[in-house]
Amino acid sequence: MTLPNKRLASVYSYDRNFFELEEMPIKDALEMVGKRKVAWINIDGDLDDEIIDLLNDNLEIDPYELRFTVDHFQGKAHMLDLGDAIFLTWILTDQDGSETTLYPSHYLLGPDFLVSIQNKEEQYNEVINRLHNERSRLRRSNAGFLLYSLLNYTIEEFLDQVEKLSEDIDFLEIRIIKTSDRSDLQEIRDLRDRVSSMWKVMRHLRETSESLSNRPTPIIQNEDRIFFNELYNSIDLLMHEIDSLWQTIPQLIDIYENSTSQQLNQIVKVLTVFSVLFAPLSLLAAIFSMNFAYMPGAEHPLGYPISLLLMFIVSIILLVYFQRKGFLSSVQKRD
Repeated sequence: MTLPNKRLASVYSYDRNFFELEEMPIKDALEMVGKRKVAWINIDGDLDDEIIDLLNDNLEIDPYELRFTVDHFQGKAHMLDLGDAIFLTWILTDQDGSETTLYPSHYLLGPDFLVSIQNKEEQYNEVINRLHNERSRLRRSNAGFLLYSLLNYTIEEFLDQVEKLSEDIDFLEIRIIKTSDRSDLQEIRDLRDRVSSMWKVMRHLRETSESLSNRPTPIIQNEDRIFFNELYNSIDLLMHEIDSLWQTIPQLIDIYENSTSQQLNQIVKVLTVFSVLFAPLSLLAAIFSMNFAYMPGAEHPLGYPISLLLMFIVSIILLVYFQRKGFLSSVQKRD
């Protein structure tokens, strides 16, 4: 990995009438804190020990607390109140098929600055576009509202993922109803794992957003708590959606089992029809094959063709009877 002093940070300095974007080494970027009304420092990559040391040298952030928080809450969202700043770990997910990849993002919020450390490309494009607009609310707000805007944008991504999960479940349900096979059961398991992973991530995000809106700290102003409370409500609604998806998984299993049972019943039905059809023919063949000395019609020159004709007539009668009773409709179209 490239050393932090060689990595560049994006520094967004702005207020109501001023906006500037600069690329500079991380150490120089951290020195910009306090020189502008609001400074947002975005660092691409992981939060490693060298960046933690730079935060300690420039912002006097306790490195031991940061290391413990990052190691102890690995893969979980968490908020740490440092007194003069707030350290926040936020989790994003990327679902590719049945696998869910977690992307941790870290935020250090101060009175007039925000440091974000993330390794998911193009994560903040929408927020950056809003910063370029001098009429946007971001340009008139503090660093707390900037943090809310970044977190709220990630929730919109979670909403897209939940909608994709819902579409996948609906598609699988329709496919199982039409034609089910053994691979569908594995897909149901994959969907269950995806929903479970999403729920676990959202549970920690909800707890963290609740801390942002309710925990007393001088860093978060009262006007910003309203927005963090909205963030909490959005996450809570998403969790209700995820709970609904979780409840549909057993329904998918029931539909799969019913569909499989219907297919088995159709197979048994076809076999039963053929068994009943050949039972009279087997009886006639057994009668004519009995080895008696005197068998009526056995020596008749037309005895064999007549027996075959009789078997054919019996087969036709049975087929007509089965057709009228609907026994031959073994393959039924299912909507």
